[in-house]
Amino acid sequence: MRTTVRLDEDLMRQVKEYAARSDRTITSVLEDALRQLLERERRDVGGPRADVLAVFTGDGLYAGFDLDDRSTWAEQAELEDAAHFEAVDRVDA
Repeated sequence: MRTTVRLDEDLMRQVKEYAARSDRTITSVLEDALRQLLERERRDVGGPRADVLAVFTGDGLYAGFDLDDRSTWAEQAELEDAAHFEAVDRVDA
């Protein structure tokens, strides 16, 4: 599956260096890191399980969005990210 993520520049630099030293792709490094995180979370008592996490709701892309053209969806993605993090902050407060 192809997806787009925004990473801190310093973190991405470190990932690239690690991948090069390990003779691996950036994708394989990120996949392994995410698998380890999810497995650790799954083992924690009361932690959310990755197999029951909702990752998508809805009927597909918004009208006019083209996944190959970031200009058609970038602003909406930023707004949704901001709304999500504001909601998380309210819950954690």
